[in-house]
Amino acid sequence: MFNNTHLDALKKALDVYAKRHEVTVQNISNIETTGYRAQKVSFEEMLSDEGTRLKGYRTHPDHMAIGSQEPTAIAERVEDANTDFDNGVNNVDIDNEMTMLATNDLSYRMATRLLSGKYNTLRGAIRGRMA
Repeated sequence: MFNNTHLDALKKALDVYAKRHEVTVQNISNIETTGYRAQKVSFEEMLSDEGTRLKGYRTHPDHMAIGSQEPTAIAERVEDANTDFDNGVNNVDIDNEMTMLATNDLSYRMATRLLSGKYNTLRGAIRGRMA
């Protein structure tokens, strides 16, 4: 119950969703900017790549980590969306961006509820009320 791995992963998810919101809003605000290139935040792809790697065993905390990393150690990356869409001014697809905004909002809300639930469980345990 006091293992904070899940808390750290949820906090990282919130950071990624906040960054994704920022990038999506930037794409939407530049819909009429000539030559602007839509961007996206890559995280899930890097996370799944890390899951397929073997993880080495460290015998001392000062030793270098080998193999896969914890989700909190993986940094999200903002990159070009590489889309072939053309709106006549740039490559921002407003329908796609609005869908991303709504999906990201739902994901952010879910992560905040899960994080809130974890903290409420810890708060209850500290107060001596275990459900």
